[in-house]
Amino acid sequence: MFRISNLYKIFQALSLDIVLGAVIFSYAISLYFLSPVSYSALVCLSIAVWLIYTIDHLLDAKKTIGKPSTFRHQFHKQYRKPLVVMAVLLLMTGVVIAYFLPRIVLYNGLVGMLLTGIYFLLLQRNSFWQKEVCIATGYTWGICLAPVCIHWGQLSLVQLVLIPQVFLLVFANLLIFSWFDISNDKQDGHKSMAIHWGEKQARTVITLIIIAGVLLSIFTMLPPFFGKNAPLSFGEGQGVRPMEAILLLMFGILWLIFKNNHFFRKNDAYRIIGDGIFFIPVLFIVYAK
Repeated sequence: MFRISNLYKIFQALSLDIVLGAVIFSYAISLYFLSPVSYSALVCLSIAVWLIYTIDHLLDAKKTIGKPSTFRHQFHKQYRKPLVVMAVLLLMTGVVIAYFLPRIVLYNGLVGMLLTGIYFLLLQRNSFWQKEVCIATGYTWGICLAPVCIHWGQLSLVQLVLIPQVFLLVFANLLIFSWFDISNDKQDGHKSMAIHWGEKQARTVITLIIIAGVLLSIFTMLPPFFGKNAPLSFGEGQGVRPMEAILLLMFGILWLIFKNNHFFRKNDAYRIIGDGIFFIPVLFIVYAK
């Protein structure tokens, strides 16, 4: 059991859980949008997510004076050289695979890379604290990019609403993490929106974001708002959409973690469960298949 827990800590420190969650979520969105997303697009997404999170952690670990307070930053500081080598190799692999992507996905992916480069430049400024909103925007862009670009025909309103829902979900997730990590981030000299706002205001913003996400999910589940003929609904003409139910469940788990923070703070359970919610869309994959 001890060895298994250590392996999972390394798995999590390497952001592999985030990569897996992003691929699952993106594939679920592609099924919801009825978009034939290729395996090459999903592989490129997994490489991009891993590179962004790994570079972000490497930069944070490098800026930390002394021993970092979190295991993931300790890991990245200790194994900096092999991680850099792995990042270079994966970047080269991603460039090769990107050649096989549809041109519209490739071009929009390049725009995403440009914006990511700007984000890393902003990270070098001591005054930059809007980290979570930038990551949430980039994550949403990444997992929705291929499904939106490859979709045949025009997306319905109920499908398009999924994009801001995903953003709110990811943004709430990141803000909750930074709220939990306020003490450690201050100790390591990191910036975050939770630190900038303060604990009380951060709690208010997180609450408002989760409420907005829940209300949006409820509204889009009801026939009067977007009609009864939305794709992939439970029952003929009923308009109860499994994707919205899944998003509602994901928001609910985040709220549970947030409101019971003392319990979920133990052994970093908030991070394990908070990142684990992005595996839940596999239920939609099973349903849609």
